[in-house]
Amino acid sequence: MRQPVDRARRSAPRRAFLASLGCAKNLVDSEVMLGRLAGDGWEITAQASDADAVIVNTCAFIDPAKAESTDTILEYAAAKREGQRLIVAGCLAQRYGPQLRELIPEIDAIVGTGAFPKIPEIMREADAGLRPLHLEDRDAYVERLGFLPRVVTTHRATAYLKISEGCNHTCSFCIIPALRGMGKSRTIASLVAEAQ
Repeated sequence: MRQPVDRARRSAPRRAFLASLGCAKNLVDSEVMLGRLAGDGWEITAQASDADAVIVNTCAFIDPAKAESTDTILEYAAAKREGQRLIVAGCLAQRYGPQLRELIPEIDAIVGTGAFPKIPEIMREADAGLRPLHLEDRDAYVERLGFLPRVVTTHRATAYLKISEGCNHTCSFCIIPALRGMGKSRTIASLVAEAQ
């Protein structure tokens, strides 16, 4: 049984570490999660060993990406200390969430590709020992939940801007629609607001 975190006993801000694997779209999703956590009072740290929560934003597009994601999860699971939370997010979580939770008991929460903006409340559920599994509607992320706030992790002069999510082509060799949903474009207003 996981022990709930007693937030009243903590005097310092919670610290989160995020490992982002895969494509540039995943990096944007990671930056959205970091922005939401920072807005909820979390400090972002560059070292997993310093973190109260380790988040792995995974990729599942091709077999080597699945292997890298799985290896990374197992690496952080092996290094997990008492009281530290391990959160698995992204495409691997979306595709294999229930199986990951069953096979790797160190995982405290699963965050699918539509649930990134809900990361602060998911962290609270994990702190309560609930082992949440969030595989929400992937379209809601683009249409309603938005991309701000966001912690940009690239060089100061550049940043990725995600203009759409998913794909309307259901090619037999590609899993993107299953992982990211059907194609949804962002509004020009939301893109301009984020770019500014």
